[in-house]
Amino acid sequence: MAQAPPTPPPMSATELRDEARDSIIASSTGSSDPTTSPNSSGSLEPSPQLSAIQDIYQQVFPQLSDLAEQRNFIGITNIAEHHDLNGSNDKSHSRLLLIAPLVLAYMVLDDLTPAQHALARLPENVSSHPLSHALAALLASALERKYENTYARAQELFKMSQQSDFPDPRLGKTVGLLVNDFLDAFRKNTFTLVSRAFAYLHVTEAQKLLGLGQKEVLAIANNNHWQFDATSGILRPSNTSLPPLVATKPVLPSSVMTFDLVVNSVTTSEVC
Repeated sequence: MAQAPPTPPPMSATELRDEARDSIIASSTGSSDPTTSPNSSGSLEPSPQLSAIQDIYQQVFPQLSDLAEQRNFIGITNIAEHHDLNGSNDKSHSRLLLIAPLVLAYMVLDDLTPAQHALARLPENVSSHPLSHALAALLASALERKYENTYARAQELFKMSQQSDFPDPRLGKTVGLLVNDFLDAFRKNTFTLVSRAFAYLHVTEAQKLLGLGQKEVLAIANNNHWQFDATSGILRPSNTSLPPLVATKPVLPSSVMTFDLVVNSVTTSEVC
C-alpha cells in the first residue's frame, strides 16, 4: 500500500499564524503551574509567567510609594493596614511591599506598638526574610531607646535598600525615603525630650543621643538658642523650653544612661 505524501510545510500567512498559535498552546499546556513553583531567593517580584498577574500587595504598593513621596504617613498606615488584614496569599514575600512601608510609617509617627503588631502578623517564611529582620532590629532599638543602635540600624537598613541586589528596586527607593524620614522624626523627638529633661549636658552625650557629629549638634543647639561652653563642653538648653522644676534644679551633667529615667518622669507627668 502506497504511503500518503508528506504534509507540505505551511506556506501561507494564515498557515504560519495557525502553526504559531498551536505551538504556543502546546507549550503552555506542557509547562508546570507557575503558582506552585517556589521562589527560592525570597524575591518580592512575581515569576516571569505571572508578570501580568499581580497580587493585591503588588497592586497597592504604587499607591503607598506615592504617599511616601508626599510624606503622607497616616495615609500609608490606613491603606496598608486595610489591605494587609484583608489580603490573600499572606505567605507571599510580596507582602513586604505593604509591611515595610507600614512599619516605617508607624515609626515616623512614633507609634511603635502597631508597628510591632504588623511584624508579629507575618508568617515564619516572611518574617525570616532579611528585610523583615532589619525592620525588626530597628524597631527593637527604638522601643528600647538604644539611641546609638537605632541610628546604626537605620543606616544599615538604608544601605540594604539601596543595594543592587535588593529584591525590588521600587521598594528600595520607598524604604530609603521612609528611613530618612524616621531618622529626622526620631532626632526631633529626642531633641525635644533632651530640651525638656536636662538643665545641661555634655556635647558628647548630645552627639550620642542625636546620632550626629559635634558640628551638626552645635548648629542645631545654636538654632534653638542653647548656650555652649567650649571650655567645659557643656550645652545648656534654653530655660524657656524646660519645665520649671527641671530648669531650676541643680543637677550634674547628664548621661545617656540617666536620660531614660528623666524622660520617663517627663512623659509620665504629661500623661497625669
